[in-house]
Amino acid sequence: MNQKNIIQNSAALFKILGDETRLSILSLLSKEEANVSTIVNKLGGEQSNVSHQLKILKDHRLVQSRREGKSMIYSPDDHHIYEILNQVFAHVEENTEKEGI
Repeated sequence: MNQKNIIQNSAALFKILGDETRLSILSLLSKEEANVSTIVNKLGGEQSNVSHQLKILKDHRLVQSRREGKSMIYSPDDHHIYEILNQVFAHVEENTEKEGI
């Protein structure tokens, strides 16, 4: 893959990560596996929207799922993303503390 394609694909990934609901889902799944109902209960929102966001995350290999009875259980797929998110969250927290927000 050439540098231009890497940049384009990276920008597309940041676009996916630029959604508050998807970031919230990824943050939750970094701590525990969960089904859609658990995610909705912990984060709020509509089940249809959470399911839609999970499909986007799964299509981009950011989360994976497995069937457990009648439920789909979601968990992290690409741990690189979680390392990046931890760095971003730490950066934002550090800047917030510096700015006194």
